[in-house]
Amino acid sequence: MRIDRAAARACLLLGLSLVLPLAGARANPLTEAPGLGRPETAAPPARDEAVEAAEAGATNPSATAIIRSLAPFADGNPGAPSRPVRVAPDDGGPALSVDAGRAVDLTVFFAYDSARLTPEARIQLEPLGQALGSRELARHAFLLAGHTDAAGAPAYNRRLSFARARAVKAHLVEAYGIDPARLRVHGWGPSRLKDPSAPLARINRRVEVSLIAPRTGGLSFVIPAAESCAAPHLADPRLRVALDLDDFDAAPTALPCAD
Repeated sequence: MRIDRAAARACLLLGLSLVLPLAGARANPLTEAPGLGRPETAAPPARDEAVEAAEAGATNPSATAIIRSLAPFADGNPGAPSRPVRVAPDDGGPALSVDAGRAVDLTVFFAYDSARLTPEARIQLEPLGQALGSRELARHAFLLAGHTDAAGAPAYNRRLSFARARAVKAHLVEAYGIDPARLRVHGWGPSRLKDPSAPLARINRRVEVSLIAPRTGGLSFVIPAAESCAAPHLADPRLRVALDLDDFDAAPTALPCAD
């Protein structure tokens, strides 16, 4: 009987010696990067505590700042022209062009290795929902693109980033009443790191919002109702004298209701 108890005690100790290392090797959802995880034999990379604290405390821009970043004419100034970027979104819709100069990166916290929005994420997306519903952006469409860091398999991360972009779209439609036709979604995975020098950094995990360029290739201009044919004093800037630049003797633009 003593031999059986000693043998049982030895087996128990052996089992604990095997279980404890495995428990300690479990991924920490607060610090481990989303994806397939690192091999058990690989040592975790050294991380600067100050960098981690700065990443964790990152805040998103306000609704006003998002509008200024995405509006075609921010503060009445079109800014420097930028080359459109051609994208074939993962949502199955037609290919499109986005204006790389009209984009904003947002921090969005998801459940670990999941596309489920956390309660913090819903707060983080509030400025975006308000901005997309504003008068300045109401007539425009946008691409929601998910990005991950470089941990894990690229194909897996692409699928994860696409699923997260879809989750953001669903939340904006449900919580803020955004027309789903205005939002397209895509997953870049780790292919466009924000900080290539730190491929595992949290700053690379983000949702990018970009203005979709009109199909005509240019921006449309709408005459406000106050400046319709009922307003006889609609000014034409080309009627100025002593122009510095040659306007090729362009004639004033006729109103749609002109004879």
